[in-house]
Amino acid sequence: MLKTKWKLITMLSVLAILLAGKITYAAENFFWSDAVPVPSCYESKDGTKKELGMVIDGKKVVQDIPTCEEAKKKRVLVLVNGKYLHTLDGSGADPFIENGRTMIPLRAVADAFGFEVDWEQNEKKITLTKESKQIIMHIGKSEMSVDGEKVDLGETAPMIQNDVTFLPVRPLAEILGIDVDWEAKTRTATFTE
Repeated sequence: MLKTKWKLITMLSVLAILLAGKITYAAENFFWSDAVPVPSCYESKDGTKKELGMVIDGKKVVQDIPTCEEAKKKRVLVLVNGKYLHTLDGSGADPFIENGRTMIPLRAVADAFGFEVDWEQNEKKITLTKESKQIIMHIGKSEMSVDGEKVDLGETAPMIQNDVTFLPVRPLAEILGIDVDWEAKTRTATFTE
């Protein structure tokens, strides 16, 4: 029930932004926009924590809300061809850093770079196809196959977190010849074709 209510709230928010002409593309957990994403946070003058409390199906649900300073230190911005990745609050699809690699949701990667996606549950196998290029990855394995050739991802591997599949995006971009830049101060990964 909680997930359904959050989806309804976030879908209404996306619809309002879409009607205002600010979104390029909207999916279940993310959308692309010219606007810089604003983290869910509050301004703290005294450094105290805030909570958001709700009653759902007769049970009190409490969620900690970070200060804006805390939220900005942890967030990772993803900019692809001039459009920012926005993830919906509560979706679990926020980009993050894992072993020095930017991890973004599989569906956002597919959308940003024009991949068709195939998922084989039994093998936890992801196949990304774009034109004549085929990339095969497995959840938890730090090696991928690009047109039959093995490529090492280093210490990072595709993973599932919060029921969302995340991929290390830099190696995919580099394979496609997309320029990649990391701005540490703003924690922004920029990809340009």
